Amino acid sequence: MKYLKLLFIGLLIYGCKEEKPQQNLGLTTSLYDTYEKYRESELDKRRIKHRDLQNLISDHQNDPGVTVKKVGESIEGRDLKLISIGQGTTDVFLWSQMHGNEPTATQAIFDILNFLKSDDFSEEKSEILNNLTLHFLPMLNPDGAEVFKRENKLGIDINRDALRLQSPEGQTLKRVRDSLDADFGFNLHDQSTYYNAERTEKPATISYLAPAYNYEKEINEGAAMP
Repeated sequence: MKYLKLLFIGLLIYGCKEEKPQQNLGLTTSLYDTYEKYRESELDKRRIKHRDLQNLISDHQNDPGVTVKKVGESIEGRDLKLISIGQGTTDVFLWSQMHGNEPTATQAIFDILNFLKSDDFSEEKSEILNNLTLHFLPMLNPDGAEVFKRENKLGIDINRDALRLQSPEGQTLKRVRDSLDADFGFNLHDQSTYYNAERTEKPATISYLAPAYNYEKEINEGAAMP
């Protein structure tokens, strides 16, 4: 999990800066070495719940440049909140835990928020926040998280609800996505241990899925980026 979080931060920085790969590698190493400083200690359990996030969200609402707004509710009435930071013209939308039993990325989001409000790596963070506006929607499926199951309260897999939009959570995601018209979207999931780095015995800690942009399944620039 530690590698996933730090690699994600490194990727954000790498995408903003025009540096040599060796310099970015050094930065990623520095982030790795200081990880414990930014790790959100309140989210140290495998089964985290909606109530575990509320004080953290309230605290981050007071961070410089951060805005928080309610964008919807789950079936059982739990608030869905969007956390935004940055003033760049490139919008990045990231949502986590649409599967209630996949908490890793939710934890990672709050680690990243801790990193962004710290006094460290000021030059790198300036590059991120001046070039990007980041929008986080943590724990899209809080009802599923409450009982640690994949589906929402109605037994709907929100990750399969993009067309029918039968779930209020899926409807919220669609509405936020449309309103942001983000340049990049990250649907954050846990990585299954069944998948490994090609031709090795090492697990694939982070994976990218780039769906085809048309029915012919052709490759365009966006799909080729990962």
